Amino acid sequence: MKTWLLWAALLPVRMAAAQSNHSSVIPPLPESSLQSSVSTTTVSSTPGVRYQYQLVQLDPWQVWLAPAWRGQTRLEPARKLFNPDSPGELDRMLLKTMNELAADGWELLEIRTEVRPTSAEQKVERDLQFNDPQRPVYKSTTSISTASQTRYLFRKAL
Repeated sequence: MKTWLLWAALLPVRMAAAQSNHSSVIPPLPESSLQSSVSTTTVSSTPGVRYQYQLVQLDPWQVWLAPAWRGQTRLEPARKLFNPDSPGELDRMLLKTMNELAADGWELLEIRTEVRPTSAEQKVERDLQFNDPQRPVYKSTTSISTASQTRYLFRKAL
């Protein structure tokens, strides 16, 4: 009974020591990995010419049009319980709209892509080196999940 009590009393101390060694293995995330990045490609404008603008914005589930293009403000794939073709359908709708805009004389003015980090996960795995429990090897990995959004800006001379 005394051995069991002694073991129960020492277990939290051993766990705390193991966790302190374990947590020192994970390096802190660099601040730059948690920053949003924006890239923009622009075309020069002609002074003195007035333009009309059309915005086409792609998100993971639909394409937004502002102002409305041919009476539509949103394009989205068919809603089904399970639609494995949804990403392909969305790309087809986006490219079809961009081709129609180009055919009607709209000029691609800007492509803007924004990438935002949404979550970060750090994991530590412990391996025994040469099957020696006294010399464990710790491997840490960091994965950062991101969300991206792309928009296309078109213009047409009035």
